[in-house]
Amino acid sequence: MGFGTTGKVTGFASPAQGYEENSIDLNTELIKHPASTFLFRLASTDMEKLGLPNGAILVVDRSITPVKNHFAVLRHEGQFLCRLMEVHNGKKVFTNGSIEITPIPDETEVIGVVTACIQKFNNDLSH
Repeated sequence: MGFGTTGKVTGFASPAQGYEENSIDLNTELIKHPASTFLFRLASTDMEKLGLPNGAILVVDRSITPVKNHFAVLRHEGQFLCRLMEVHNGKKVFTNGSIEITPIPDETEVIGVVTACIQKFNNDLSH
């Protein structure tokens, strides 16, 4: 509860009162290798089947080599893509969750591994 000018207790206590030391630092929570990490906004509906919505902010770490079941950001034919790495018939492939899986050519560059996905809700909370 707050204190009025008379020194009497007024109003309601802050919901965060008593939790001041337990604040969440998103840099600490989401970024393990700051020098090799960047944010990437997903601008495609390609990955929605796998739970990554259009407009999501992806935390991408360039220092991690993707392995099976990692989401990765790729540069393919001048465009950036996000795909899930899988292994089919002993070969690494990247998929968007569709039934058809096409191996990514050798000239495709793996930029980094997605370590987190931040999704903002489209609710207008300004009122």
